[in-house]
Amino acid sequence: MIRKYGWLIAFALSILALDGLIMHWVEYMTTDIDKCRNMNSVNPLKLVNCDNL
Repeated sequence: MIRKYGWLIAFALSILALDGLIMHWVEYMTTDIDKCRNMNSVNPLKLVNCDNL
């Protein structure tokens, strides 16, 4: 039974690991730079770097 479905278990574990890595990467990329709203701008919905304010 393990030999028959071993590839399926390995595939599922690799997909779970890949999903975890992708979610970690997306979270890192979105929280790396602090974004702020410039309320004095023409478009206050546009996010800018907080250092520029």
